[in-house]
Amino acid sequence: MILLDTGDAKLMTSYYPVEKLRRLPGMENARYVDPCAGSKGNSIRYLSVAYRSNAMTVDGISNLLCAGEKSGLFIGHTEAITTGTLAGHNAARLTAAKPLLTLPQTLAVGDLIAAANSAIKERHDTMERFTFSGGNYFNRMKEKQLYTTDIEAIRQRVEQAGLLGVYNEHV
Repeated sequence: MILLDTGDAKLMTSYYPVEKLRRLPGMENARYVDPCAGSKGNSIRYLSVAYRSNAMTVDGISNLLCAGEKSGLFIGHTEAITTGTLAGHNAARLTAAKPLLTLPQTLAVGDLIAAANSAIKERHDTMERFTFSGGNYFNRMKEKQLYTTDIEAIRQRVEQAGLLGVYNEHV
């Protein structure tokens, strides 16, 4: 069982009885808030993946974007946040009739999005999971020298891509 404290706590487990969770100190009043869970759990995983562009637009539907696991077998919160941020940003661009943003593969997020898209569309691989925290994609990041914990190096990459502050721009 993993508890993530991001304001509200998120329980990461396929099933954990709420009565048992409430026995833990500090969790006496815990409850599941996912209305689909019925107090049994809070996660539905590995549903079908939408064919999409690297700008997160769903193929064949001009005004639909996707993110997270729906967009390419991504595992994890960071992957959901980064793909969701791009999809949301591009939804605003679409509404404003502005060109959509595709993140370059010189950035880890852009490479992750493109690699997952390639696996699904070109190799028809629906088994490989993509995450920044391990496995094949983590190895790819290291091979491509995209993995770093150096904040300044990351800032410089984003700046070199011409994207510093891109999500702060008023679309």
